[in-house]
Amino acid sequence: MRQETSLMSYRIIIPARIGSTRLPNKPLKDIAGKTLIERVVDQAKKTTAKSIHVATDSEEIMDHCNEINVEALLTSSHHKTGSDRLFESCDILKLLDQELIINIQGDEPFIDPKDIENLAQLAEKENANTVTLYTNLESNELENNDVVKLWLDSNIVKDFSRYGDHLPIKDAKKHIGVYGYRVNFLQKFVKWRQSENEIKRNLEQMRVMDNGGKIYAIESSGKYHIGVDTESDLKLAREIALDLE
Repeated sequence: MRQETSLMSYRIIIPARIGSTRLPNKPLKDIAGKTLIERVVDQAKKTTAKSIHVATDSEEIMDHCNEINVEALLTSSHHKTGSDRLFESCDILKLLDQELIINIQGDEPFIDPKDIENLAQLAEKENANTVTLYTNLESNELENNDVVKLWLDSNIVKDFSRYGDHLPIKDAKKHIGVYGYRVNFLQKFVKWRQSENEIKRNLEQMRVMDNGGKIYAIESSGKYHIGVDTESDLKLAREIALDLE
């Protein structure tokens, strides 16, 4: 891949798989008159991103993206991780080594555009290979092992865990799974073997830390942090969408 890119320039890639086990056809679920993936794309379009692409393994999602006027990339259905799909997308697009990619999950219908801009600014300020978001933990999330926690040393992540007793819980924050990556770092990342902590904790980001990489983090300014994974998540998203209209 080639070198050089402009300052504070970034692209958005949104992975969207059709085969969710907990919520089949998830990206195409209706939320108050728009599909889930359409709401994510709408938020992405409010940013200054150089380009926006949906990365999918589904012809049906490809067709839908054409209807909602966003470019889609047809990627392999055999990827083990979202990062593998993300890098294939970078390869298809022939992106430059130092380009910054913001990876927005395709199930985050209320992602705040300002958070995306702030992530890009953090990556530029720190010359970082990997950046991510966090927010404060709610009391009912402290013992919830589905909620990933992180601990910080200034703006660098010290550790991630699903369990509140990993490090002092009073210092824990809630991790939000939105990432920024440099293309050349992502290329290295997908070639590394799964690390011990990645497998043990079922957290892909531990591969970065286990290989000596730094992950910088910035607090989210967004109001809603909802990943739509279940029917109950979908119901809540529909209620929020109606309130916002």
